[in-house]
Amino acid sequence: MAIFRSGLGEVKGKYGNLITYVVKGQNRVRATPLRYKDANTEEQQKQRTRLKFVCKFYSYAMQEPLLKEVWRAAAVPTPYDRYVLFRKVNMNACTADFTIGDYTQLHLAQGTLAKPLNMRFDLDESDNLIVTWENHLDYLASRADDELRIAFLRGDSYVAQVMGPTGATRKEERAVVPLERKDGRPLYLYVFFAAPDGSAYSDDTYFRAEFKAGEGEDAAEGEEKAE
Repeated sequence: MAIFRSGLGEVKGKYGNLITYVVKGQNRVRATPLRYKDANTEEQQKQRTRLKFVCKFYSYAMQEPLLKEVWRAAAVPTPYDRYVLFRKVNMNACTADFTIGDYTQLHLAQGTLAKPLNMRFDLDESDNLIVTWENHLDYLASRADDELRIAFLRGDSYVAQVMGPTGATRKEERAVVPLERKDGRPLYLYVFFAAPDGSAYSDDTYFRAEFKAGEGEDAAEGEEKAE
């Protein structure tokens, strides 16, 4: 891949084995093989299936306006657009069976804001999620009002959703968020912070909330997402 400048403005198209395209206002060119033979090996087939699943998962996630904005902002300091960045970040979490193989490696939010320290959670008897953390940025007044937000997947559904505003801010170091129980299916929660003006976001932290259906008891287990 090469970047070039042109007095003609944006240059797009294919010329022989050269393809020109535009990313973030930059004219770029890449070459394709003069000859191509698709070996169509088992590994290639698996990789293509994983890619199809990631693309499908991305299309579901982008139906949520907040997640669409999160990934747009995350892509700004990178050479990628939000689609390519999302694919690169989440490819390893997906399998060739059209499933999410490891929820701890999945990201529904990514960004430049700092994550808080020692985030913990629990469920109370009323299905309220109790989230606590340490605000190690207490010396930065500009970060005090970053808001806690939560994206989630429910059970075996791959349609990402976003909970309504929690009203909790970074400086408070605690949030109580009601969860909606449905048939005892677990919730895969991705907790992150958003700047008050929506201009920046943090990487998410993963928690799994699991309910004991029909017993009136709640069980919750959580783990911080591996970096």
